[in-house]
Amino acid sequence: MIESFRERKDRLKGEGKIELPLNIDSKKYLVGNISFWDLVVVSPALLISIVGMVIFYTQGNLTRDTALICLTPTITLTAFQLIKHPIRSNISFLQYRLIWKFKYQRRHKEFFYKKGEINMQQNDQDIRKELGIRDIFSSCYETNDNRFVKVIDVSAVNLSLMSSNERQKIFTSYKTFINELQFVNEIQISQVAQPVNLSKHLIHVDKITHGEKNPSKRMLTKSYKEYVEGIQKTRDMVARKRYVIIDQPIGNNREKSLSDIERKASLVTANLENMLTGHARLIAKPLNNEELLQLIYTCLDYDNAQSVGEFIIGRASNSLDLSLGSESAQKLINQLQKKVNENIN
Repeated sequence: MIESFRERKDRLKGEGKIELPLNIDSKKYLVGNISFWDLVVVSPALLISIVGMVIFYTQGNLTRDTALICLTPTITLTAFQLIKHPIRSNISFLQYRLIWKFKYQRRHKEFFYKKGEINMQQNDQDIRKELGIRDIFSSCYETNDNRFVKVIDVSAVNLSLMSSNERQKIFTSYKTFINELQFVNEIQISQVAQPVNLSKHLIHVDKITHGEKNPSKRMLTKSYKEYVEGIQKTRDMVARKRYVIIDQPIGNNREKSLSDIERKASLVTANLENMLTGHARLIAKPLNNEELLQLIYTCLDYDNAQSVGEFIIGRASNSLDLSLGSESAQKLINQLQKKVNENIN
């Protein structure tokens, strides 16, 4: 038996749940489920069908069978466009079954590790092309398709400890927040699992145990620090971060585009923090350059994100224009020492 909308709504209300609306459908509908965009998609096939029927008509061969053959592309494309996704009804069968699968098959899905100098003239793509991120600039990702992307870190709320009325208020506030984002064309909400960062806690432990003379306490401190290090390395202990992501196309005026996305980020941050009140109040903060770099590295190499990620950030923040490995640095030191000795002699 198919459950009606009101029955489903009453059932979810009794369970303390709410059905969130789908992504805002901006298409203008002509009749029923047929939108103007559907007509645009079907128009090439319709044009081909009309041309084919005209050709058959001029040759005197236009019959019911030939007309059906000519209309086959239009009928097929119309059916693919009007059949919707079983859950997201604003996405057509043509888009999620054919176009998206075709793009996925064509996507380059292999990553290579390469040491040494990168020759940008070669056909193999570097990681910037794979990610689509050209640079990190002014607390924004700058993408290869000329967009500024802003990432906002948002705190979480534990709904399992709330009553059904409190959860209902939060869902209503979230719905209001989504509907008020008229100044943002597109928005992405992501949840990323990240390794637990306990480096500050370890520094605090070092400070309070510095100069400890009791051997038992020193042994206990060493064991505790090893235990904390193990927590940071295990995959069973993760921190889930929630991000709200917005973008802004880079037009002719780069400074204006940067100012626009800063303004949008400020508005989204304010709306997030004002969405809930009391103990459930959210805290939102845009990521800076170092945090954006750490996020990229976490997504690329989760296992080493905690240990190597901060080293990568340190290198990126280094004011020197040159970075050397240990062997190269030792060779350079020896050469400089040799020149100093020769000049002195």
